[in-house]
Amino acid sequence: MNAKTFRLFIILLISLAASPSCLRGADANKGKPLSLLHNKDKGEKLFQGIYLSADAFGYIYPIFVKDKYYSTELSATVNLKNRFFPVVEVGFGYTDMVSQLYDIGYRTQAPYYRIGMDYNMQYKNGKPNYIYLGGRVGYTSFKYNIDAPALKDPVWGDESPVQFTDIPCRAVWAEAVAGVRAEIAKNFYMGWSLRYKYPIYKGPIANGGPWYVPGLGSSTKAAFGATYTITYYLNFNKRRP
Repeated sequence: MNAKTFRLFIILLISLAASPSCLRGADANKGKPLSLLHNKDKGEKLFQGIYLSADAFGYIYPIFVKDKYYSTELSATVNLKNRFFPVVEVGFGYTDMVSQLYDIGYRTQAPYYRIGMDYNMQYKNGKPNYIYLGGRVGYTSFKYNIDAPALKDPVWGDESPVQFTDIPCRAVWAEAVAGVRAEIAKNFYMGWSLRYKYPIYKGPIANGGPWYVPGLGSSTKAAFGATYTITYYLNFNKRRP
């Protein structure tokens, strides 16, 4: 992700977080005793509902960058007292790229999995819109193919094809997450999240290692990612949210 794209994500994240819909909770609590705000979650049910989300950013991201890789993702998030949000994310990533500079092709496709927890930074408001911070651990097991121009022997003139097929690899990574979720209609939400991804393990490394890891991205080092989700909320609590 280049610097221009990263700045765009930051602007979108801040603008959405500062929108009136995300701040309605603060306005609604004006004039209320501070003790009521701090005790708002007392007596509430532990299990309040489940957010079911689909991410569309995996098909928006390639518009901004030259390296084309795609992903589709679904997630389920449990609402515990509107404060803690355990989450499971399942996705599928793929790419079929040929470098214009070196004429090297890279292909892979595989599912990936993430588990983690989010924390509602505005839980005292008791409103459906909130800003959250969280973390994830991701895992994928995949195979990739590499094709490159044939190597020519400078003495004899013979050519040897460069082609590696079904190279196995596994990867584990960690993510730090910051995001917003805002209600756009009853029980329907939209949201953004910005993610900092740090690889923990990739291996076994063969023939230079993978260029793209499903769920992690193309970088061999730490990288940024994002999601744009549409969500439906299964509300098991009679009170909002």
